[in-house]
Amino acid sequence: MKYIIYLLLASSLYAQSCYTVQILSSVKNEKSRELLSKTQYPKSCKLMEIGKTLTVRCGCYNKIKKAKRELPKLKRKYKHAYITSTYRYRFDDIEKKPKEKISTKIQKEPFKIYNKLIANKTKKIKHKKKKRHKDKYVKKRDSNFFYKKYLRSFRGSYQSSKLAGKYGTAYLDYKYRFGGQVSYDFGYINEAPNSYTSGEWRRVRIYHKGSFFDDKLFYELEYSFTGKNNLKDIYIAYKDNIESLDTDYRVKFGNIKIPFSLETYSSSKNITFMERALTDSFADNRKLGSELLLSKNINKNHINIFASIYSNSLDDRKDNLPIHNGYASRFTYAYKFSKNHLLSVGGAIMHRNMNGDFVKFNQSSESDLMRKKYVSVKIRNVDTTSKKNIEALYINKAYSLQGEYVTDRVDALKGIYNFDAYYLQGSYFLFGKGRRFDISDSTLSKIKPNRDGSLEFAIRYSYINLNDKNEHGGEQTDINYALNWYISKELKLMFNYIVSKPKGTDNYDGLLQIMQSRLLFAF
Repeated sequence: MKYIIYLLLASSLYAQSCYTVQILSSVKNEKSRELLSKTQYPKSCKLMEIGKTLTVRCGCYNKIKKAKRELPKLKRKYKHAYITSTYRYRFDDIEKKPKEKISTKIQKEPFKIYNKLIANKTKKIKHKKKKRHKDKYVKKRDSNFFYKKYLRSFRGSYQSSKLAGKYGTAYLDYKYRFGGQVSYDFGYINEAPNSYTSGEWRRVRIYHKGSFFDDKLFYELEYSFTGKNNLKDIYIAYKDNIESLDTDYRVKFGNIKIPFSLETYSSSKNITFMERALTDSFADNRKLGSELLLSKNINKNHINIFASIYSNSLDDRKDNLPIHNGYASRFTYAYKFSKNHLLSVGGAIMHRNMNGDFVKFNQSSESDLMRKKYVSVKIRNVDTTSKKNIEALYINKAYSLQGEYVTDRVDALKGIYNFDAYYLQGSYFLFGKGRRFDISDSTLSKIKPNRDGSLEFAIRYSYINLNDKNEHGGEQTDINYALNWYISKELKLMFNYIVSKPKGTDNYDGLLQIMQSRLLFAF
């Protein structure tokens, strides 16, 4: 009977607790109290003292399901928000607090007694079991400890105020990091009857990223030491949520990637093959302009709408090239079946005014090591170019399937020309978690390998046609076999074997074989 009373007392105490969402916390002092008290929070939130800390908690719910519904809404503005339990009296008015304090003192004792009862019962059970000798566990540092510590030295977060708590509740909440990408390519090219070997530093880049106000305002500065275009991502951006529409938005201004094509919009660090498919012949490099992204999540469905206006890039302006203005739009729809199992489809358009200038398309058989580009066309006196793209991506754990189809309509003085290209690729992880896709940004993201690494096998078939009317740029088909070893998050070793067949070109008409490899380090 005595035990039943204790259990009833403990359950009555539990009934006076509830689930809540904690969004901020800081060390208790006068400055932090002043800062947090002046900050505006949702109506359901309240600033409270718990021990030596000041916390802001929102809502007091009987069931955890209700708290889980509110968590995503709050996490958009407060990324470190999480669900915890608390006492109801903390959400009552200040006038009611004295009454609640009396009851809480009485209710602390049953928990102590109840815990003793449980402890006594567990002791009896332990005595019945045979005692086993436990080996002492000695915590050892991972073999990559110093390597990871070195990488962490490039990342940091400078808090502009001493009021910053554990989760960065400073006034500006400024965070930053440095990174880079270094990749070296080496290959053997067989162009019957000639063959040769070649090697190059494919990409050597450094970047600096920073953000303010809980990552809402952010920027990036990236510079490349290789290639013709040295100025890469140089922009400032802002993201937030439209509460009335329950829709996220992001705005970018600067030297940015134009939202057109899944492969082109994704980073070169995260694509499956060493080079992009033949469809990349129609893609534009980074341009100086602006981009608006509207993103909405409805249960397992996710919709992204991109819109962009642009002009010549910073590198083009530095070289005093003619100004060509344009606009682009991209739409993607993704459905997530479960973790690492999703389907994404989309389409894009791009229009550009050429003002009588020329356009040139060429392709180097998916290898930057080749000395010549056999499939090529150049059209002069062009008025406008209009591109259209259809894309699809399916990922199911270790398996993935991806494809795109691109058309380019060139309106020139001589007439209207239509060119097209497409590819279809599949991959399988022999061991590892599989490919990853960022639904919120509609881009391929970095692979997270196992402790022992991940191994991926992939194959791609791609085609391009640059023949129309009196222009004979040729057509080409490529079959690319790839084997990728993801040694760590930062280190990747890639092997590609390409069988290429150009047709109807002036310089070459036959079979090309390319064997190439890449060591990529990106942090």
